[in-house]
Amino acid sequence: MPKASKKLVAAVASEAGPLGSFVDGLVKHGLTRALGPGDRVPLEIFFNYALFSLCICLGIFTASRIISPRLFKGAMSHLKPFEVKIWHTNMVTFLPTFAVTFFALPAILKYSAERYTFIAPASAETLKATGMSLGYMTWDLMVLIFDAKDQMAAYGGVTPYVLFLFHHSFSIAAWPYAVSAGRCVYFVNYFLVSEVTNFNMSLRWYLMKTNREGGSLYFWNGILWIPLFFCVRVAVIPNLVDRYLNSDWSALGVNETWAARLLLPVPVMLNLYWFGLIITTAVRFLVTGSEGGHVEAAEGARGRAKSRKKAD
Repeated sequence: MPKASKKLVAAVASEAGPLGSFVDGLVKHGLTRALGPGDRVPLEIFFNYALFSLCICLGIFTASRIISPRLFKGAMSHLKPFEVKIWHTNMVTFLPTFAVTFFALPAILKYSAERYTFIAPASAETLKATGMSLGYMTWDLMVLIFDAKDQMAAYGGVTPYVLFLFHHSFSIAAWPYAVSAGRCVYFVNYFLVSEVTNFNMSLRWYLMKTNREGGSLYFWNGILWIPLFFCVRVAVIPNLVDRYLNSDWSALGVNETWAARLLLPVPVMLNLYWFGLIITTAVRFLVTGSEGGHVEAAEGARGRAKSRKKAD
């Protein structure tokens, strides 16, 4: 690890983490018990921020259960029982947009390693962003597993539900090693900053469930989501593919090589799949006025007409 990177990490490690020196000590003790004695500053930073992220997730969820029924009483009164539960878990999905991007964006801007290399130390910002992201993913994965039926309905079926299960599981399995060992850090940085697009997706769900689909906020949220998603997740793909194909694979170990070859393309393929869904849905909405197409639009119109007749 270059001296500059060692100094940067050591400077951060010498300060108390976000949960205080007591938790820092517990993390260090746990790593020593699990892995033996040694200097594991990158892992310490990662785990401190992962725990911090988990605490924030719990705090947001708890706050929503207390505040939302009072603040959004009218809107929530029309929700199905399982949607009330989803309302609170979805509040947590706003966290990565701000917390992860706060650290990941500077990490990308400061990245200065050679273009075609898989070996580069993770900056303190990358370690913190990874911790914040995987803390959230751990929370969300537990929600997906323990509330599978309702989460499947919220995500729109089995396919997107399973995709998120794999997305979270692979990230949790691979990223801690990648950033602590300084492997494929450039790719992880970009995958982290892509969390900024979560905001539009999360807001869209709330607007749909509160019958705001015909409003200007819903329209502009969807329209702005497209260029944001494209710039952050799609436009960077040629650059990532170039680095993937032309970087020095001989610098990686056998297991690292297989893991990188198999896992690095996954977020790229998922982003292309999701972008295709966004475009298809947007075009359908602009043409028919409904995300479900002409049939759903007609059914919606009939439903509104019946409601007006009952009111009369």
